[in-house]
Amino acid sequence: MSPTDPRQRTWFPRFSVFGCVVGSVCLLCAAEATAQLTQAIGTKDLLEPWKRATEIMRSLTHSFASVDAREKPRVDRELSALDGELSELESEEQTIAIKIVSRPEFAYVVSENSDRMVRHLAGIEKRFDGIFAAFSVSGRTDVLALKESLVALRTGLSGKNGLEHDVLQALGSGSRNQIQSLAASWWDGSESVGRLREAVAVARRELAIAAEQ
Repeated sequence: MSPTDPRQRTWFPRFSVFGCVVGSVCLLCAAEATAQLTQAIGTKDLLEPWKRATEIMRSLTHSFASVDAREKPRVDRELSALDGELSELESEEQTIAIKIVSRPEFAYVVSENSDRMVRHLAGIEKRFDGIFAAFSVSGRTDVLALKESLVALRTGLSGKNGLEHDVLQALGSGSRNQIQSLAASWWDGSESVGRLREAVAVARRELAIAAEQ
């Protein structure tokens, strides 16, 4: 059969179509595999506690005038200590987000970051308990929901090794989208913590004004 034989030429478009079909199937399978990967600690887990806490902090600002004058210095110390813990947590989450996309070896040392965050979260819970007790709001529905979300995040990091699971899964997948998505979740979490810190700063200013009256 010569190179110009029409029967030979008909094979070329057939092979071309077959290659496109196989390529499309492979892409779909890869996309499906990526979609099936789920985070043990999702974006909701990283955002919800701080969103709740920010709303509560803003609501308490209006009650500073009713706080006993002898209690105001203690409340300010609690707020200052809370901001210190939040600052450490915010920095830790930013570091995690950066290392997920820039350090393939991060999967082998990620437990160290996880342990530090668990300690910060325990400190944050303690500070919240002191602040809520001073305002007699420990039993409020929104406060209880905040406590539950903090416990869930801390448990996900410690008892379930959620961060280690997610980092190993994302880096092991080799999917750029999966890796970037995980990093974005932690960066969003750090920004949510940052917004809470802004609310705490406002609360401290308002408390100082109330103390002078």
